[in-house]
Amino acid sequence: MPRKDKQMQGLRYLVYLCGFLLFWEWLRPLEEISDTGNLPMFVLFTAVCFLLSALKLRWWLSFLLKLVLTAAVLQVILAEENLLSGSWVALFQDEIQTNLQLLFTGEFTLLTPFFRTLLFLILLWLMSYLLYYWFIIANRIFFFIIMTFVYIAVLDTFTPYDGSGPIVRVFVLSFFAMGIAAFIRIYQTGEKQQLPKRLLLWSGPLLTLLVLSAAVGYAAPKLPPQWADPVPFIQKMSGTENEEAGSGGVRKVGFGEDDSQLGGPFVQDNSVAFWAATEASGYWRADSKDVYTGKGWERSRQVQPQSFQSGELLNLDLYQENIVTEPREAIVYPNVNEVLDRLLYPYGAQTFFSDPVSAAVDSDFGVVETFNRSQYPNEPYTIAFNEPQYNIEDLQRDPGIEDQNTHNRYTQLPETLPDRVRELAAEITGSEATRYDKAKAVEQYFNQNGFQYRTQDVPVPEEDQDYVDQFLFESKIGYCDNFSSAMVVLLRAADIPARWVKGFTEGQPGSNPNVSTPDNMDSYVVTNANAHSWVEVYFPETGWVPFEPTQGFSNPAEFTSEDDAAPETPEAETPEPEQEEEAAAQQQEEPQAEEAENETVQAETSTAISPLYWIIPIIVLVAVALLLYVTRYKWLTAYYIRKYGKERSEETYEKAYDYLLRLLAHKGYKRQAGQTLREYAQTIDKAYGNTRMSELTTAYERILYRNENSEPLWENAVELWENLIKQAAS
Repeated sequence: MPRKDKQMQGLRYLVYLCGFLLFWEWLRPLEEISDTGNLPMFVLFTAVCFLLSALKLRWWLSFLLKLVLTAAVLQVILAEENLLSGSWVALFQDEIQTNLQLLFTGEFTLLTPFFRTLLFLILLWLMSYLLYYWFIIANRIFFFIIMTFVYIAVLDTFTPYDGSGPIVRVFVLSFFAMGIAAFIRIYQTGEKQQLPKRLLLWSGPLLTLLVLSAAVGYAAPKLPPQWADPVPFIQKMSGTENEEAGSGGVRKVGFGEDDSQLGGPFVQDNSVAFWAATEASGYWRADSKDVYTGKGWERSRQVQPQSFQSGELLNLDLYQENIVTEPREAIVYPNVNEVLDRLLYPYGAQTFFSDPVSAAVDSDFGVVETFNRSQYPNEPYTIAFNEPQYNIEDLQRDPGIEDQNTHNRYTQLPETLPDRVRELAAEITGSEATRYDKAKAVEQYFNQNGFQYRTQDVPVPEEDQDYVDQFLFESKIGYCDNFSSAMVVLLRAADIPARWVKGFTEGQPGSNPNVSTPDNMDSYVVTNANAHSWVEVYFPETGWVPFEPTQGFSNPAEFTSEDDAAPETPEAETPEPEQEEEAAAQQQEEPQAEEAENETVQAETSTAISPLYWIIPIIVLVAVALLLYVTRYKWLTAYYIRKYGKERSEETYEKAYDYLLRLLAHKGYKRQAGQTLREYAQTIDKAYGNTRMSELTTAYERILYRNENSEPLWENAVELWENLIKQAAS
């Protein structure tokens, strides 16, 4: 390749580097606005794909290298088996088969992390080629630059992502790339001067302008937003204003701090929150709230934690000393990719044993928190706890007389609570004599009377509608937040102190792959889908007793009765998940729940077709159409070589020559207005360092203007045409 061509190629690769840096700006927000982890690994994968595209290796070699790279990334991020082992191949086959079935059945939320990561890597792979085509071959970068600006602006507007810095970086990169691309076009079509000198004259003012613009952009005072927030307007126009106001949109399942706006559906998330090994399974408590607002839950005061060190007594005050307990131990193995600012514990927790962790305890709300998220332990911590056993007869004999402050605090209800909620509470509990029996009556009320457990298509209360009232009397459809909030409100309306509690269910049996489980313990995998809420009722002589109103879930606490030799769980009549699945097989309208609350599969089959059924095929068709469009000159060239190489006619020659002109124009060698074919042919010959275009043009003119027989001329020129068109298409 001539020296000037090498220099021009180097400039094209400089523009391509800007393309990679711009695409990097598309990846940066993913950690903040999604659950994408291992972002540096994906950036490195993208960089290698860009490099392999730039090296212009043979297609089969480039494909093979990218395929090996994809498998290696999957190995590092997700797979435990060795890359070359038969078990890894079996895992891959099983993952593909399972997830393809989920795709065909429309269960997109159940796709495994392995398959979702594979799809993401394939997308990055395709983008590396598309950007190579746009930036190097077609030299058309403006569209991607505009899309990058739009992407950053949309994220800055509608998500927590701050686009102030990224928008400046995109500005600098974009205008630098556009300046160099413009220089390449002008230099190719203009008079050839010495390249380094001309480039210096061009790039000096360009860089100066960019530096000054960026400096002014950073230093200039920033006005506050001049337009109203577009989100409320869009919600109003789309008819989702109330839904968004009530639920914050379609939320992602998992433990969160803000419970002030409950309601609406959520997105499933089966990523691991933590692993646990325990001598007694049960719920993992994390927090409680005491103020019901009519829309959700808040605290009557800020958490006031007291400093706590490993080995000290927690003093959570969940039950009285007269309760029968059994000493137990549990070990929590945190997932470093799912950081929580709460230390989780089972009922009866006495103390934590771990490496030094800066933590604090608020015994009033039952919160054990870290002072900041970075101090959450990465190593396992052990919890010593006394598993309580609640005696049903003792609960029934409890006089239910607490101090006035406790009573007022935990019977609080908003003045706007509709009267029919209080009337329903009186109806449910009116025939019961004791506090325990009243609580049980409310708990069992939700297993009848037409209530359904569901996580999708959950109605959202209107702006002036009470959250619990809407669930009790109108929808009767919801998940744990609906059931637990409704039970607390009904109990308070019946003058029984109760509070709303949240944490995680016990999870599913399964061990931490990195550690072995002690022989005397059972191991569990607890995911974000196991996030859950339930109810605690206050008994003055017993303490806070957990109740479970949500359909398909059983109270994790152990209850004993003097009439029975064996302990009983009063929620025995509550259907277990296995029973739920059998019922769902007989009646599609019956809700189905798993062992943990938020990992629930949609309980009631919707008759409407999910938008994903047509959105996914449209995206695939658009992607295929886009790929065919940007590569059209490659496959069209192969088609025309095969087609025109066999035909022998004047019309064939004209079509072949016309396609060559279009291909050259696409490559940046457009014929100028007033330029003759011979002058244009000389320009092409200079660009490619041969005389093929002039020879081909001479034959073309002889056919058009001298009416010579085209067949022998085409026989002589077909090799010239094929070589020239292949050179232009490369």
